[in-house]
Formats: sequence, C-alpha cells, structure tokens
Amino acid sequence: MLRRGMELTIVQNSKAERRRAEIMRVLMDGGSVQIKDLAERFDVSLMTIHRDLNDLQEQGLVRRVRGSVSAEKTMLFESSYVYRARQKVAEKQALAKAAVAHIEPGNAIVWDDSSTAYHMCDYIQAVTPVTVITNALPVMERLHNMAEVDLIALGGRYHRGYNGFFGMACEKAIRSYHVDVAIMSTTTVRGLSLYTQDEHVVRTKQAMMEIARRKILLVDDSKFHFTALIHVANLTDFDLVLMTRSVDEAAQKRLREGGVRFELV
Repeated sequence: MLRRGMELTIVQNSKAERRRAEIMRVLMDGGSVQIKDLAERFDVSLMTIHRDLNDLQEQGLVRRVRGSVSAEKTMLFESSYVYRARQKVAEKQALAKAAVAHIEPGNAIVWDDSSTAYHMCDYIQAVTPVTVITNALPVMERLHNMAEVDLIALGGRYHRGYNGFFGMACEKAIRSYHVDVAIMSTTTVRGLSLYTQDEHVVRTKQAMMEIARRKILLVDDSKFHFTALIHVANLTDFDLVLMTRSVDEAAQKRLREGGVRFELV
C-alpha cells in the first residue's frame, strides 16, 4: 500500500506532466508566448512555470528569450521534432510519396532524421524489398516490423530534440556503408545552399551524402522563409530537389538559373 507522501508525489508529478503537455500544445498552436501569460493561464506561480520550462528545455523542446518561450526555430535553434512533425503534414506527405517514386526494389537507402523524410514510411512498401539505413528513432519504430524492409539503425548519442542519433559513432557507422540513394530535408535554403543550426546535424547529413550514389533533397516552401548559421551543402550537390508547388516563383527562378535540377510536387 502506498504511503500518503508517495501518493501525493505521484499526483503532483502527474499534474505537472499534464500541465507541461498542455504548455507544448499552446506553443505549437501559438508560436511564442510570454512566460507570465502561461503562469496566469494555468493559475500557477512563475516559479512553477519556470520549473516546467526547465524540464521542457532540457528535452530540447522549447527555448526562452527575454521573458517569452517558443517552440519555433531561429538562426541558432532548430525547433523540436515534436513541433516540426505537426507542421505542413500534407506537403511533407506529398514530398515523401514523390521521393519513394525515385526508389527501386533492391535499393539501399539512407535517410535522415527529418520529419519530412519520416513520411516515406507510409509509402515504402510500394518498392520493397529495400534496405533502409537511418539515424531517426521514429523511422526505426515504424519500420522494424515491416516485411521486406531490411532496417539498419545507426547508433550514436541520442538527441531528444531531434528524436535521432548523432555524434562520432553515428558518423563512423554511416561511412561504413555505400547506398543507392540518400534522402534528406533541411532546416533552411538560402540562395543556392542549405543551412542548419547544429554542427552534429551538419556532419551527419554530409556523411550521408558522401556514401550515396544519388542524392535527393525534400523541401517545402517554409524552408525558404528562415535562415540558419551553418552551411551544409549546395543545392547543386543533389541529383534532384523535390519541392512543393507553393515555393514562390522567384525562388524557382533562382534555382533554375543556378543549375539546380528540381521537380515540383
């Protein structure tokens, strides 16, 4: 039988977990929110809200700037996988389906931790048997029981915010393979180049590109509206860029004039 103190701790923890889940829902729906407004919304003290935000920040789910909190990305901060997975789902599904059309039965594929590439799980059975190599935990969870998919999970250090594995062990494992196709997305496109915020993500993507005979990039229109710190690659390094039709004409013209091969989805 639980002692009264233990019962109280469990109830308190459960209440805090529910409140933190609700905070994430608010941030996903509304972008940036004032911390004092969260305290008022949930009728708790600022100290309690800061404890909640400390926990969420340690998981890589939020960031705090000058009295506000956000789940959205900036030049130095990529939004969490949880947040990204809920954005532009229909566009990501269309890009993923188009990417699978460029895969043939028997291919070995490496794909990254992006929430866009994840949706290839929905369509990959159309081209099995295939070998899939990935650092993305959600992909591993979706494909590990799928018939005729030979799944190779890349190890390394787990990153909560990206819901994937990175680091030296991951990069070394990637370079031990040679694949037919690498498929990935990116944080942002500026000019004719890809950028992201984190060095370990850059190194992982570059390693995947090195081992692939063909390279395909998936981008929706939101990738053209942000900037990030670190150069990953040039768009001309990819054999094909799949883009949503919502990408504006100016960006399409720039890519066309820069010699980038792309298709609209």
